[in-house]
Amino acid sequence: MSYTTDQARWRALTIRDARANGCFVYAVKSTGIFCRPTCSGRLARRANVGFYKTPAEAAAAGFRGCKRCKPESVAVEDPQERAVNKACSLIESALKEPEAKAIKLATLANSVGLTPRYFHKIFKDKTGMTPKEYASLEKWRQQQETATSTSEGEQMDRAAFDVHATDFSEFFDFNID
Repeated sequence: MSYTTDQARWRALTIRDARANGCFVYAVKSTGIFCRPTCSGRLARRANVGFYKTPAEAAAAGFRGCKRCKPESVAVEDPQERAVNKACSLIESALKEPEAKAIKLATLANSVGLTPRYFHKIFKDKTGMTPKEYASLEKWRQQQETATSTSEGEQMDRAAFDVHATDFSEFFDFNID
């Protein structure tokens, strides 16, 4: 996911999106502190928050690092976070395939080396949504990108193709027995 706009960064900050770590830091003007997007500290008012690409930029602007999340230190990657990021990438690439096959939760979990139940739990803990909800959101994002980058005629052709394509609810089968 891209965190190039303040709106996208604020959204990542409010849901404490683990994938945003390392992409940017945020600074709170009222306290003079900058943090990682996943910092467990209390969320500041939007009006008091500014975003910086690196901790060095935030420090140069006069902010000091948070003592709780230590944004200046190199992050030690969490294996669960790595598994969720890999699964997100697999979902995104599967959705880009024009003739994509259904992916089962067990297959997705196996590809990241976890059991389906545990994978489902950590995926929801880290992203705030289930794999199926993430896939639906990602499909919607890809459709929005397609809609903004194509002409009206191409959009109608794409819509006609989508109607005849497999129903999205069947695209991912996330039943856990």
